[in-house]
Amino acid sequence: MDAAGVGYTTEIYPGTFHGFTMSDTDAFNPSALQRHWDRLLPLLDRSLANG
Repeated sequence: MDAAGVGYTTEIYPGTFHGFTMSDTDAFNPSALQRHWDRLLPLLDRSLANG
């Protein structure tokens, strides 16, 4: 992505495991899920509005 000149952000959610958004798993983490949506939806709004 760097070579292509694409801007990006990587986020790490401390204390979570892969699948933390899946409510039917032991990895589910409701506070991390909320943080995920709080970050994802504005990104989609910005990206899709300019597309």
